[in-house]
Amino acid sequence: MKRVLICLVVVGAALLGRGQGGKPLPPVSVGMALEVNSYVLGEEIPVRVLVRNNTAREVTLGKGETPAGVMTVVRSRDPQRRALTGDPRGCLPKPLVLKPNEERIFDLDLSKTLPLSREGAYLVSFGVIFQGVRYDTTVRELELVPGSLVAEGVQLFAKVPGRQRHFSLVRWPRNHVDRLFLRIHDMPDERVFKTVMLGAYLPISKPRLNIAPSGEVVVLHRATPDYYVRSVFWSLPDEFIRRSSQDLLDPATADSARLKGIQGDLNEVVQKNERLKESLRLR
Repeated sequence: MKRVLICLVVVGAALLGRGQGGKPLPPVSVGMALEVNSYVLGEEIPVRVLVRNNTAREVTLGKGETPAGVMTVVRSRDPQRRALTGDPRGCLPKPLVLKPNEERIFDLDLSKTLPLSREGAYLVSFGVIFQGVRYDTTVRELELVPGSLVAEGVQLFAKVPGRQRHFSLVRWPRNHVDRLFLRIHDMPDERVFKTVMLGAYLPISKPRLNIAPSGEVVVLHRATPDYYVRSVFWSLPDEFIRRSSQDLLDPATADSARLKGIQGDLNEVVQKNERLKESLRLR
């Protein structure tokens, strides 16, 4: 989130600059930044928000029933622009007290703040209410996608007959690099667990998904031409826990990688031998 923080700092500086240009600042300024614009269904959606008191006196947000801050999310194709219903207490701790010219930054998970379970495009903004006036950020568009299916599997539970846990390995690009994600949901109750990003994905071989009767789930996928990633989970009736993630050097390319590292030394030995042969011929 470092880049996101920089963006918010720039937003704050820009707001102050406009104030110095002669146009009066609002008593409260807000900012919002998303790390990326698309997420796989079930992923955490990190959002960083900023609230700044532009006055010379202390400001309190979130008095009484009024929330200190609110995330507003609307499906972009909803003609009625109905906002999704979230926690009525808002997304920030309340009451939120800001000292004169104080600026606060909060990291939120939008997937916990609002029910985002359907794929599609959403319009997102953040706002606060101060003295009966609402101050909002500009609207950002966010897309939720199912990802492209790569592999799938099903887990059965001996002690919970009738329950099935479905695993889907899907790919989706992020920052110009393909990533592999693990989506998990139960049937028939449609319980959904958090989607896990497993890392970079190189689609030259199909990932392996192994589901053991003990509940251990292992995913092995190729991340680069030389490395695999091995991810291990515990899948229990009421929990899904990530245990470890490990980079593994591909044995088929290990020797060639080592040869690349000593290629310079080999070339130097060959050149010395050629020079020695040449000197013997000259004698």
